[in-house]
Amino acid sequence: MTDQQPNNQSAGAFGQQQVNELFSLLSDFNPVTSGAKAVDQAKRTVESLIAAMELFVQSMDNMNQVASRVNRLLDDIEGPMRQVMPHVNGALGAVNKLADMSGALTELSKRLGPLMAFMPQGSKPKEPTTPPTPDAH
Repeated sequence: MTDQQPNNQSAGAFGQQQVNELFSLLSDFNPVTSGAKAVDQAKRTVESLIAAMELFVQSMDNMNQVASRVNRLLDDIEGPMRQVMPHVNGALGAVNKLADMSGALTELSKRLGPLMAFMPQGSKPKEPTTPPTPDAH
């Protein structure tokens, strides 16, 4: 019987070791710890999503402010531009007419060039009509 007792103790020690290893493995796979980690990760994800949404809302507010400023600027400029544009169009028409007339004058001067050869060119300039002062001599 004494031979069997050491075997029981070694079998008991071996069984105890297996149970300890099993508990060790189960403690690594603790569903409460895993659940807490999952909840923490979900919380961080939701916080990041909320931060991203806040940035999006802020960007949309900024875009709305810019659009409002552009609308005000257009409202301020539109009335005066509507009053000025007919005058600008008239001025551009007048400039076009002047350009056409300038071209016609240039063409006329080219055509009159041969006639200018018959005109006297060496005439003296006229003397001043005011009498000279006695101090000048």
